[in-house]
Amino acid sequence: MSELTTSALREILADLPYLIAVAETGGVTAAADELGVPQPTVSRGLTRLGERLGAPMLVRDGRGVALTPEATEFLPYAHRAIDATRAGIESTARRADERADTVSLAFQNDMGRVVVPALLRAVLELRPGARFDLRQGSRTLCTDALEAGDVDAAIVSPPYAGGLDVQTARLFAEPLVLTVPAGHRWAGRGRVRLRELTGEHMVQLRPEFGLRGHVDALLARAGAEPERGFEGEDLHTLRGLIAVGLGVAILPPAAPAPAGIVELSIADTAAHREIGISWPRDVAFSPAAQTMIDVAARTSTWLPHG
Repeated sequence: MSELTTSALREILADLPYLIAVAETGGVTAAADELGVPQPTVSRGLTRLGERLGAPMLVRDGRGVALTPEATEFLPYAHRAIDATRAGIESTARRADERADTVSLAFQNDMGRVVVPALLRAVLELRPGARFDLRQGSRTLCTDALEAGDVDAAIVSPPYAGGLDVQTARLFAEPLVLTVPAGHRWAGRGRVRLRELTGEHMVQLRPEFGLRGHVDALLARAGAEPERGFEGEDLHTLRGLIAVGLGVAILPPAAPAPAGIVELSIADTAAHREIGISWPRDVAFSPAAQTMIDVAARTSTWLPHG
């Protein structure tokens, strides 16, 4: 038998149900009734199948027909082909259902305490079967994932402003505080100004974290020139360094503040950060992801302080 073309293989696969139905029912008429098609359709399908395989599928048997030895030989393969196709269809359908209920979200580490749980709860209220693929890390990690199409949306501060065409919901502005050791000379003060930080030993997030760039810009605008110290990758680490007296930092407020540190208000009006969620424009989202996008656009309905 020569190598099959794609069209020939497609015809063979389409005709397999006729062969199986005849084998199961014992006749062409019964097979046609079983399949809900005219009898000539079954006959033509089996003739076509025999021509493609190079061997007839039916032989006259008294007043009826029977499968030829070649058809009997081929029958188990036909069953396996149909069974494999059905299994593939069911598996694909299950995956499609899972995908419909899945939403992927990237967010900066410190958004995982309040913002992300509130958003997920709001989504689950509208779509109880939703599944979440959550990725957290630096701002750079989040924006890279968004631009690569690896996530449906990203919650970052400051809100995404890169080259990807996105829609952004600005969630809220969060005040920043000066975090100092409990024994620091300023620990009893209520407020400080950024320019007073000149000469202070500061601990900071690494440059790929969005807060680092924002704080550097605040200090530069205020004309403050602190001493640069340790760098970390999460706020818990920085607060731990501060608690043992290794420096001070400009951070979002902790709730509650850990032992060993004091948080001071910053008098400068610019000492806050904008937090937003961004998603690609003109993208066909899964139903679960679209639910999240719809919720995110209604910030006042789900933010704890909205």
